[in-house]
Amino acid sequence: MHFSKLSLGVLLLVLDCIADICENPPIRKEWRELDLDERHDYIRAVRCLASRPAISGLENAITHFDDFQATHSDQTPSIHWVGHFTLWHRYFVATYEKALREGCGYKGVQPYWNWSLDASSTNNSSMKIFETDIFSAHRGFGGNGKYLTANATQNPFNLTGRTGGGCVEDGPFAPPDFMLAVGNPKGQPDCLRRDWIPWIMNYFAQQSLVDDVLAQPDYTSFARALENIPSFSEPNIHGGAHFGVGGVLGTLGNSALSPGDPLFFLHHCNLDRIFWEWQNQDLPTRFHQVGGPIMPLDYGGKNVTLDFEVNIGKLASNTTLESLLNTQGDFLCYTYSG
Repeated sequence: MHFSKLSLGVLLLVLDCIADICENPPIRKEWRELDLDERHDYIRAVRCLASRPAISGLENAITHFDDFQATHSDQTPSIHWVGHFTLWHRYFVATYEKALREGCGYKGVQPYWNWSLDASSTNNSSMKIFETDIFSAHRGFGGNGKYLTANATQNPFNLTGRTGGGCVEDGPFAPPDFMLAVGNPKGQPDCLRRDWIPWIMNYFAQQSLVDDVLAQPDYTSFARALENIPSFSEPNIHGGAHFGVGGVLGTLGNSALSPGDPLFFLHHCNLDRIFWEWQNQDLPTRFHQVGGPIMPLDYGGKNVTLDFEVNIGKLASNTTLESLLNTQGDFLCYTYSG
């Protein structure tokens, strides 16, 4: 085969660019796949992030960990029940992982929590799902809070089966060592709170629901199935850990402030893993496919496109949806263990 000097130069440039695209991507693993030292290193990095100064300039953000909670809170009205929900949160988690590495010397990966491994398919009231290492004081993120009553204003959906609502009492994120300032009156730090609701955690985390999401034929239907409707009358895998762990009074159950619970990032990493698995069913088609509404729940309105731009404030630069579709491309670089 004959190449001119010009075409050979172009070929070498292309090959050079390919070589720069995500060689040896880090492999994200399920929490229980990490050994004890790896778990402690991750938690150390999270606590480190909560000791570094804020950069977002958002109200009440004191630490860099606060920046992530504040950014999510600031954008909550426009990042749920929209076509960019999945990819916005993919970028958000990847940026958090990068902050752990670059700001706190973390050498590992962003782990995920595959809650379907723990969900009971026969007993929605089972507490076994909360016996996983995720909630261990020494091998995970600590447990529940003490039971607190909730009034009708605090519990507008009249959720039953609550078991907590108070401060997390053990583990690395119990007060006073770990406190949250964003969203609290006058910026006074408050504790991380959890309010386990077993029936939500078990019912919404079913593998059958994951399988239904994975069976969707295109991006738009996938994104819609992932979030479903803003109601507890129908389960959705996004809401499972949020309200199964956060309940009514817990941090993870607050749609705006949920990243205040470090478990947020393991939960959304698992959702991203499910998205990654769905994409891998039909590549490269699904590296070039987006859809769904720009405005929340506006399924008859204008849809997002590949060049739709997302931002996560001062945490990272703006980027397009297309740039976020490939986790091993020229913008993101990671994969999953399975």
